[in-house]
Amino acid sequence: MPDSNYHLRFFEDQLTGGAAAAALAPAIRVIYALEGAALVNGTRLGAGEGVLVNGEAAIEVTDGAAKLARWELVAAGTEFSNPMANFGLSLNKRTDFIEVPGIETGVRLDTVTFPPGTRAYRHTHVSCGIRYLMRGRLEINTDQSIDLMEPGHAWFEKVNGPVLAIADGEIETQFVRMMVLPVDYHGKLTITYVDPADDDKPREQINNRLLDEIVRLP
Repeated sequence: MPDSNYHLRFFEDQLTGGAAAAALAPAIRVIYALEGAALVNGTRLGAGEGVLVNGEAAIEVTDGAAKLARWELVAAGTEFSNPMANFGLSLNKRTDFIEVPGIETGVRLDTVTFPPGTRAYRHTHVSCGIRYLMRGRLEINTDQSIDLMEPGHAWFEKVNGPVLAIADGEIETQFVRMMVLPVDYHGKLTITYVDPADDDKPREQINNRLLDEIVRLP
């Protein structure tokens, strides 16, 4: 296990309506509604919306069904629990070990959409985080591997790890990501292109920032 002090966990939740609210233990938690709608601490979260909860969370689906993407940042050694599994299908798709210096950190949630045949030139981020592919296909090239991501795949990108992302040539591709970033980058871009010549090339992917907050660590 790497010398890390926090765990970043990612879950995919598919919940049916009418059950009692799932009570989740305190964590820095980001929730994004992939399909349907849910109540998070009594506030409605609709498809395409995200929310940050720093503390306990109660999640309930009152009508129909909902599919959620859920990230949790907890101190290393925190006991694992997933009460959402009692209310539908809940998969812990990743747990990654990260270092977060200081007593505060930035938390960002956004979606990135690639028109067919576009790419994100080889780049790095000063943030780390977990991405989840919602539709399309995306080839992820790193120094370690080349992986084809398809809907439902979740992957981790480390701080300053070079990545080239190439979207499917026929259909639109979109992922949602939660990033943990230095507080100095609140409200700022975290990306740097490996080849300075790429700085002047057109950016065809579309970024939609949903949350950008600074939180106190537990």
